[in-house]
Amino acid sequence: MKRIITYSFLLLILLSGCEDVYRPDIDVVDNVLVADARISADQRINYIHLYESVAYYDNASTGPAVTDADVRLIDNNGNELKLQHYSQGQYRLSQTLNPNLQYKLNIQYQGEEYESTFENVPQKPSIDSVYGFEEVEIRQESGDNDVDNVDRSEGIRLYADITPNNENPYCRFTTRFVLQYNYVIDVPGPSGIGMPETVYGWRSSYPQEAFNIAAPPEYSGTKEIKKHALYFLKNKMQYKEEHIFAGWIVILYQHGITESAYNYYDDLNNQLESEGKIFDPLYVQARSNIKCTTDSDQKILGNFEISVNNETRYFLRYISETAGFILREIEELHNIPLSGEQVSVAPAFWQYPYSKKQ
Repeated sequence: MKRIITYSFLLLILLSGCEDVYRPDIDVVDNVLVADARISADQRINYIHLYESVAYYDNASTGPAVTDADVRLIDNNGNELKLQHYSQGQYRLSQTLNPNLQYKLNIQYQGEEYESTFENVPQKPSIDSVYGFEEVEIRQESGDNDVDNVDRSEGIRLYADITPNNENPYCRFTTRFVLQYNYVIDVPGPSGIGMPETVYGWRSSYPQEAFNIAAPPEYSGTKEIKKHALYFLKNKMQYKEEHIFAGWIVILYQHGITESAYNYYDDLNNQLESEGKIFDPLYVQARSNIKCTTDSDQKILGNFEISVNNETRYFLRYISETAGFILREIEELHNIPLSGEQVSVAPAFWQYPYSKKQ
């Protein structure tokens, strides 16, 4: 939205001396093939999603699904695995990958052939430590400089130290935040008199930010990654006035990726964070490893990625200005539904600040 506003503003300045309103013509371009081709090598079921891009003036959020492509995964021994179309442009891979082989993606669609470079299967990543610092996050809610549109939040920013254990010291982080809360209700007792009972509730959220990627410092002789910024969590959150904040469960996913995948996400981050400058890189300039082999002028959006994943969990709760906050790793990885509430009895995954229950 900022980019559209910026370009419109520049156009308004250029045309301010004209009486007639000018609406520029934009050439109608055939929809471009988009490949969301991210494979988790340690998962048995993966999907490669193919669809066509949306035109500039099209109000649709996504383009039409591509259901009639020929999609194959080819290893460096020449073995081919054909992926069958499953549903709505999703092509299903129903086996894990061999960590000792390299793989490339081959797509044939509407008379054109698209192919990626060979990609290694990364080793499983790990984290040395996760820790936090109290910080104040300031967000500009709009494109202007109005101080009233600044959101100031007190909270904890999590950081990680990482010592890569392989030749591909690149990783990407995603996360799920689980907000715990309590409140009290009256339930009928044996004599019909209401008795107070505690409700244990939780809700999940996913941060919408730039791609969180990590790599060793450039021009450094070490592969160690120190104080990599993960995520910011507010000290307190309430969905309803009667809710009492009971802490965060942070489900942290660390995806070991290849250098080409890191470069692709880095290019996309540069685009997302560019703030609408006139010479910003375009999305199609991201360093994709997929090219059209039959027509060099034919574009394809997306990237072929192989990752190996590691999950860790942490409990975070701010106590007070003097006592600080509690941050600890959660050892038992219970299944946590996206949201829910239980009366009287806490769910098995519930975390307490000081109790021995984990």
